[in-house]
Order: sequence, then C-alpha cells, then structure tokens
Amino acid sequence: MQIKETYRSNMIVGYTIIFYVLMVYKYFNGMFLFQMHPSFFYTREDLFTWIFMLTGFHKWLLNNQLGCIIMDILFYAAPIIFYLVYRQLIKNQKSNLNHFNIISLVAVVMLSINVVYIQCYTMYPTNSIEAHIAWMLFPIVFVAKDINVFKLLTDGIRYFLLFFLMSAGIWKIAQGGIFNTHQMSNILLVQHKEILVITPQHWYAQFIQFLINTPKLSYALYLAGTVFELSCIIGFFTKKYDIFIVLGWLFFLCSNHFIMRIPYYEISALLLPFIISAENSKTD
Repeated sequence: MQIKETYRSNMIVGYTIIFYVLMVYKYFNGMFLFQMHPSFFYTREDLFTWIFMLTGFHKWLLNNQLGCIIMDILFYAAPIIFYLVYRQLIKNQKSNLNHFNIISLVAVVMLSINVVYIQCYTMYPTNSIEAHIAWMLFPIVFVAKDINVFKLLTDGIRYFLLFFLMSAGIWKIAQGGIFNTHQMSNILLVQHKEILVITPQHWYAQFIQFLINTPKLSYALYLAGTVFELSCIIGFFTKKYDIFIVLGWLFFLCSNHFIMRIPYYEISALLLPFIISAENSKTD
C-alpha cells in the first residue's frame, strides 16, 4: 500500500492539537516549570539520566525563575514552529528533498529541546518521565524523511503503548497484587493519607474512605484495570479492536486521575497511531 503524505500531515496536526490542549490544562493547574519554582531534584536510577546530570543543567534551573521561563517558552513554542515550517515547505513542493531536510532538522531541534526540558521537569517533584514519553518519541518519528519510514515509526509507537499497558498488567501479576483483595484499599490509603487526615470531611476524602472501607469494590476496580491492560495484547495481532483500546485507555486515564490523583494525560498522544489510519488518509 502506498502511504500518502496526508498521513504524516494528520499525525503532525493531531500531535500539535493534543500538545496545546494539555498546555492550557497545565498552565491553569500551575504545572509550567516557572510556576512550580523548583528548588530541589532527585536522581532517577537510569544511565541516561546520570549522563544528563553530568551537564549540571538541572542545577542551573533550580531557583532560576528566568531560566525556567526560557525553557517553558522553548518547549511550548517548538511544536507550533515545527508545524508551521512543515506546512509552509510542503505546501507547493511536497517531493522536494531539500524541504524535508529542513523539516528533519527542525524536528531534531524540537527533540533536543524536549529531551532537555523533560529530563529536568521530571527530576523535580512533578511527575514520572514515563508520563511524558510521548514528547520524546514523536519528534524522532518526525525526523523521518521517507513516508514509509514515518509509517514504520508510528507503528512502533503503537506497539510501544501496547507493551506499556500490557507490561503494567503483567507487573501486577508478578508482584502478586492481583491476588490480594485488599491491594487497592491499601494503595488508596497510602496515596491519599494527607487529605484523609487534613480534610476528612471533604466529599472527596469521604469517597476515598468509602473505597478503602469497601475492599471488594476497590479490588473490582483494580481487577478491571488489570484485565484491560492485559487485554491490550490483542493489539499486537490485529487493529480491528483499536477503537476499544482507545476508549478503554481514555477511561483509564480519567479514572486514574480521579481516584489516584495521577494525571497521566500527556501520554495520550501515543493514541494517535490508533486513531489516525494510513489506509483512510485522503489523497493529497
């Protein structure tokens, strides 16, 4: 099957829309780097982070309000600049190799900015690097000049998300959590201990207390999440049920935020290969 350039265009548009919707969400929740005023960091146990820390850049941003503002500007401006460059260069001459060289160069610059920003951002007390992995994976895809290589890399992102979800379910089995009917109640108790003590009369604290005191119900939620994660194995063999994976993942994200107070929305960009089909892309 011949992959059309429209497929790449749709993927870039989808990426840009998701990025800026989440940007608005993060701004109004005080999640920009300059809004958090980072003053300390912690070291993750991975080699890439250790190598990055040798630069000392993460220390330079500590208590550096101007530096944080500059990094926010670079990070949040990169996708729209990439999109505008892409649209302008392919507007009239889509097959021009020099144009795709420029597009690839801009993608490499965006990738570099994203890696530095996300490394620093997730070393401060914010969120896990796994939640931001989409912003490091997609620029790699955008570097590809050949449309067939681009399609191959987006398929790789699709399989990455399937592995990400399925491995989480396998981990619950390997750690034995799925065999403990009080697992979810215990997790909720640890996750929400502050609000349970400080604001016990708040409706949300009472809701969490209800789940803790009803271990069968909380375990049912835990089991349902595990079953969904394990069921994603079907995506390795067929794309027929991708819509159910998308809907299940979106429900999982919302539930995880509401029940666990963990906003993993940024990883939702990895759903684009499930939503945007190369087969259904219209002729350019």
